[in-house]
Amino acid sequence: MKWIWIILIMAGMFGFGYLFENKETKIADMQNLAGTYKIRGVPIDIEIADTDKERIKGLSGRKNLEENEGLLFVFDTEGYHGIWMKDMNFNIDIAWLDKNKKIIHIEKNVSPKTYPKVFYAFEEEKPILSLYVLETKSDFFEKANIKVGDLFEF
Repeated sequence: MKWIWIILIMAGMFGFGYLFENKETKIADMQNLAGTYKIRGVPIDIEIADTDKERIKGLSGRKNLEENEGLLFVFDTEGYHGIWMKDMNFNIDIAWLDKNKKIIHIEKNVSPKTYPKVFYAFEEEKPILSLYVLETKSDFFEKANIKVGDLFEF
């Protein structure tokens, strides 16, 4: 009986270590994604926010974004991911993407004055699941003619 407990404990430790190792690898892989990518052939320089601390902060406190710059929020699981304008200094566009990196919802020209409102992805007044959220300079999607259904190539 003693050996069974030892085996179970060791198996649990191995399983926990495996899960931890995969999560660390995933985070490292996401940080390596920062760079220039395209939506409908339009280049965009992205930074990655893939920790709770980075996602809570978002673009808060920044003075502005340059043309064709953005912040990509990467979540661990699909969900109803909300975005707020706490401590923002400029208007932004917000796009929610599904697990296939397809844009499923866009909010344009969102003002800091909307805080504390939280914005979510909706389709026909029903919330929809997303895995990524992209924040860009206001009017980016309009100027680039980017719409719901377009794919983000990263």
